[in-house]
Amino acid sequence: MGMGIAVAMGIAAMFVTESSPAHCRGIASLLNGVCLQSSLTIGAVLAMPKLLGTEDLWWTLYLFQLTINTVVLCILPVVHESPSYLASQEVKHHDIFKSKVTESVKFYHEIPYEDAERIAETLISTHQISRSQETIFSVWRSPFNRRGTLLGMMVTVAMAMSGITVINAFAFEILMDVGMDQDTAAFANAFICVFSLAGIMVSTWIIDHFGRRPLIITTFGFLTIVNVAIISLMWAYSETQNQIVSYLLISSICMFNFLFAMGPGPISMFITGELVPQTCRSASSVWTNAVMAAVRFLTLTSYLPVKNLTSEPVAYAIFFIIPMIVAVVVLYFLLPETKGRNVEEIREEYERKALLQ
Repeated sequence: MGMGIAVAMGIAAMFVTESSPAHCRGIASLLNGVCLQSSLTIGAVLAMPKLLGTEDLWWTLYLFQLTINTVVLCILPVVHESPSYLASQEVKHHDIFKSKVTESVKFYHEIPYEDAERIAETLISTHQISRSQETIFSVWRSPFNRRGTLLGMMVTVAMAMSGITVINAFAFEILMDVGMDQDTAAFANAFICVFSLAGIMVSTWIIDHFGRRPLIITTFGFLTIVNVAIISLMWAYSETQNQIVSYLLISSICMFNFLFAMGPGPISMFITGELVPQTCRSASSVWTNAVMAAVRFLTLTSYLPVKNLTSEPVAYAIFFIIPMIVAVVVLYFLLPETKGRNVEEIREEYERKALLQ
């Protein structure tokens, strides 16, 4: 199930990146995140013990999910393929080929046929220069493709090591550890999800106004500060058992979810597709999703043993402070701005800087 979710999220993010006009690609990608966070919030509320989270009613949650998936599967056959993908395919009958790309551009960009035709011609001329799809191994040969893939991997690894893995997996246990009963912890967990939804709603306004680079670097920086606050409050509660400290800890976790959903959460899903050309987007996405899954697995399997050997604050500090600092430094110096730019423009900037060096 986890593998299916990871694949679906990766394909959805790549599809939106390929289909959306450059000027609104960010907000279009974030709409996926809005839907995801809305679903998580609704799921957290419905799974509360006082609603459907009981032994007798748990099956209704799966029925609800199955109904939504069935509706989506019924809609997908009538959806156009992305313009970039169509433009990269083999040309057998030029007029039919061009017509398919034009119709796809017209559908997704909502522009007149004549304007769509001009964009389609540009896409075809760009993508037909190199049609051979990169594999997960050949993607490392080109310096530009390698750089984009590594930066995408850095963003996803930093996202997974930001603390969200543990907060998502153990939020209920953390809330119970600070003195809440089961019902109160379930309600607080649902309340925390609301902050994630609020964060991504704010991000939909910011991302195409200020760009990806400042948003992701700033939110990673603030997440590091919030992580320090969470560690301090965990230690303070373990020493004092003060209820006010527990409320401050919950507030810090809410702020963490808000900042995470505003930047790293949604951006990590599509930034790789903006950094590499069409021919290696699939291969690069495989690497970023594989690395993210591996980091999440290692974090979940090793966090509890380290916590049991040391303490909650020490374990949290080991896993989620140093990686965030490294990520902020690396991305500050290497991550280019992708807002409103196509891959060729980013490639020209990279080659110009490489030539100067």
